[in-house]
Amino acid sequence: MNKDRFAERLNAIQQKSDPNKRVVKRVTKDGLVVDVVKRRRKKLVPVKSLATMALIFVMLKGFVFAQLGEDEYVSRIDTLKKGESPHVLAAFLLDADGATRVTARGLSVVLPRN
Repeated sequence: MNKDRFAERLNAIQQKSDPNKRVVKRVTKDGLVVDVVKRRRKKLVPVKSLATMALIFVMLKGFVFAQLGEDEYVSRIDTLKKGESPHVLAAFLLDADGATRVTARGLSVVLPRN
């Protein structure tokens, strides 16, 4: 008897602490306030993770740009553009944009150039 009540209370606590569940108070037609459970949907795209990966990618491009210098970097990208479709896609992604140039300028102060 006590064990069953304890199990029920434990179950209720676990259900209340579920982070994917939100309880909302609603008023029914007869004026009764009722708890309605709404489950949170998981996000399909982890926005923070994608933003972090994009930032790391731009930092990597800036590092390589600062190490090689603009002329060498652009010549390597041009070589990639003349290749097959995977190389063209890589050239498109690795092409020097504004963020890459700004990152490279900031890194060139710190890094010795070859």
